[in-house]
Amino acid sequence: MSNTQNNQGTTAFTAVLVRQLSAGVIVGLSAVIYSISYGALLFSEALVTSVSFAITAAMITAIIGALFGAISEEKTFISGPDSNTISVMAGSMAALASIVGSTALTVNFALVTVTLTSIFSALVFYALAGMRLAGMVRYIPFSVMAGFLASTGWLMCSGALNIIAEIPLSVPGLEAFIAQPFHPELLFSLVVVAALQWLSRWISTALLIPLVLITATVGINLFLASGLCTGDLCSHETWMFSGLSDAQWLPPWQLDYSALRITTLMQMLPSILMVSFVGLLTILISLASLELSLRKEFDLNRVLKIHAVTACIGTFLGGFLGILSVGRTTLNQATGGGAISGIIAAGICLAALIGGSSALAYVPKAALGGLLLFLGLGMIKQWLWDQRKSATGSELAEIALILTLVANYGYLVGFGAGLVISCIIFITTYSKIPLVSLATDLSVLTSSVVRPTHQLEILRSHGRAIHIYRLRGYMFFGSAARIDQISRALDFSVIDCVILDFSEVSGIDRSAIGVFQRTLRRHSESPCRFYFVHTPETEQALKTIPLDAGMKKNIHYFPVLDEALESAEDQLLSKHPDSGEINHCFDFLESPSEHTTFLSYCTPRQVSAGEVLCREGEFSDAIYFVESGSLSIIKVTGQLQRRLAKLSKGAMAGEMAFYTDDARTATIIAAEDSLVRILDKDSLLRMRKGHPLLATRFDTAVILNLAGSLKRANGLIANWAHSGKRVDGERP
Repeated sequence: MSNTQNNQGTTAFTAVLVRQLSAGVIVGLSAVIYSISYGALLFSEALVTSVSFAITAAMITAIIGALFGAISEEKTFISGPDSNTISVMAGSMAALASIVGSTALTVNFALVTVTLTSIFSALVFYALAGMRLAGMVRYIPFSVMAGFLASTGWLMCSGALNIIAEIPLSVPGLEAFIAQPFHPELLFSLVVVAALQWLSRWISTALLIPLVLITATVGINLFLASGLCTGDLCSHETWMFSGLSDAQWLPPWQLDYSALRITTLMQMLPSILMVSFVGLLTILISLASLELSLRKEFDLNRVLKIHAVTACIGTFLGGFLGILSVGRTTLNQATGGGAISGIIAAGICLAALIGGSSALAYVPKAALGGLLLFLGLGMIKQWLWDQRKSATGSELAEIALILTLVANYGYLVGFGAGLVISCIIFITTYSKIPLVSLATDLSVLTSSVVRPTHQLEILRSHGRAIHIYRLRGYMFFGSAARIDQISRALDFSVIDCVILDFSEVSGIDRSAIGVFQRTLRRHSESPCRFYFVHTPETEQALKTIPLDAGMKKNIHYFPVLDEALESAEDQLLSKHPDSGEINHCFDFLESPSEHTTFLSYCTPRQVSAGEVLCREGEFSDAIYFVESGSLSIIKVTGQLQRRLAKLSKGAMAGEMAFYTDDARTATIIAAEDSLVRILDKDSLLRMRKGHPLLATRFDTAVILNLAGSLKRANGLIANWAHSGKRVDGERP
C-alpha cells in the first residue's frame, strides 16, 4: 500500500514539475521577445545606436519581474517591462533630447534619467501603499475592467500577429497584409490555434499548451531541415526568431550623475511624475482585472509594496520600473505555472542575456505566436462576446469602445474614456432613482404633539396646505434639479409651507446649493415658508445657501422632522381663532369645590426647561398634571433620542406606570418652564377614603385618557409606516 502511495506521489510531483518547467520556458521566451521589443522602443530616434543598453535594461527588468510571483500571495504573477510606462519613458527620452540637444543626449544621461524615474516611482508606490490607498481601484466599474481585459486580449492578438508575420492589428499591418496576403507561417499559427481550441475540450490547457508547442516546434524544425521548401517563404528568418545581439550593460554605480543639472531635472519632473502616475494606474488596473479574471481578491497595498521593492532591486542591477503584466500572468496561469515556473522564466531570460540567445533560433514564431493568439482570442471572447448574456447594452457598448480606443491609442486613452463614460452613465442612472421617499401633507402626517380633538380636525381639514417631502441619497446638480421641477409643478397660491426633510440625504454637493438658491429666489415673493430638516452632516451645506433679505424671512431650519411638523401645525392653528380651546385633564370635575378638593391632594411643583421629572426604567408612584408650560415624553434607543409625545397645558402624564406598578417606559422632561401638579399613591388612597366618588370619577378619566393615548400611538405607528425612520423626532 505504501509503495502504491509513494508511486502516486512521485507521479503527481513529476506532473507538477513538468507543468512548471513547460510554463517557465513558455513565459520566459515570451518575456525575452517582449523585452527586446520594449528595449528597442525605449532607445529609439536619438539613442537608436545605443539600443543594446536599453535591451539589456529591459531583460534585467524581465528577470526580476519573473520572480515577482515567488514573493507574492499569487504565485502566477509575472511582472516586467510594460508598454504603457515604456511609451511614456520613450517620450521622456525624446523630450530630453529637445532639452539638452540630441548630440548631448548620451547613454549615460539617458540611463541616469531612467534610474531616477524608477526610484522615484518606487517611492511613490511604497508611500501610497503605506497609506492604504490602493483599494480605491475597486471602485472602478465592471465595464471598464472588462474593457481593459478585452483590450489586453486584443493587444496579445496584435502582438502575436506582429511576431508571426509582422502584420499587427493596425492600419499599417492591414496594408502590409494586402500587399503580401500569402503567409504560410500565419496559416500554420492558425492551425496551432485551431488545435488548441479543439483539443482543449478533452485536455487541460496546462498539459495541452506545452504538448502542442513542442509538436509544432519539432515539426517546423524538421520541415525546414528537410530542404523540401526553398525560397523566401521558407527562409529561416521567416519562421524562426533571431538571436539577441551582444548585450551592453552600464550598471547604476558606474553612471556619472554629475551630468544631470538641477535645471534639467526640474524640466524633466513632469515626465517623471507622468511615468509614476501611469505605472501606478497600470498596476492597479491590472490587479483589479486579474481579481476579476482569476476570481480572487488580493491585498492590493501589499502587491504595490512588492512593486516598489522589485523596482528598487531591478534598478540597482541596471534595469528599470517593472509593471505587473496581465498577459504574461494569464499565460503563466493557463500553462499551469506558479512560483517555480517564474524562477525558470527568470533563468531563460538570464540565459538569453548572457549568451544563450542562440537557442531562440530554433523557436518558431508561428508556434509561440499561435499560443499568444489563442490566449488573446480567448480573452476577447470571455470579456466581450460572452458578456452579451449578462451585461446591458450600454455596458457592452462601453466595453467595445474601450477596446477600440486601446487598440488605436493605448491603455490610458481607453481607460480614461471608460471612466468618463462610466461617470456619465452613473449620473444618468442615479438621476433616475426616485429622489423622494415620502411625499405627503400635514393632513396625513402630524407631529408627536398631543392636541385636542378639535385641533386635530383643523389639521385634517386644512393640512393639505403643508406639503412634506422626504429626500434621500446624495444631492448633486442632477438630483437637486428634480427638486426644482417639483417646485415648478406646485401651486404656491394655495400652499402655506413646504417641508424638505434631508435626514436621509448622505451629502450635498456645491452644485446642488446653486439649484436650491434658484428655487428659493423664484418663490421669494410668495408667502410660502420653506422648512429645511437637516442632519449634522447636511446642516452646514444647507445653511450656506445664499439668501437675500426677501428670502430669509421664509426659510427655517430644524434638526428633526418632528419639530418642523410642530412648527407648521402651530402656524396653521394660529389662523383659526377657535383652535386655542384645549381639553383639560380636570374636565371630569363637576364643580369648583370638587376642583379645589382634588387639587388639595396634589403637590404643585415648578420645573425648569430640560429638568427631568422621571427617567425611563425608574419606578414611580406619581401622576403629573400640566398646569402651564409643556412636557416631552422621550424614548432613548441606543444612540438615538426620540420624542414620543409633547404634552401641553391641561395634559396628564405618567398614569400608566402609576396604575400598573411597572417601571417607566419613557423619560419625562420639561420642554419649557412649567408648573405641574403631582398626585402620588398615598394621596390617592386618602382620596379614596375621604372622597370615594371623586376618586372613582378620576379613575374613569384615567381610563379615557389611556384610550386616547392608545389611539394616538396607533396613529403614530401609521405615520412611521408612511414615513420611514426618523420621522418622530429622533435625534443623535
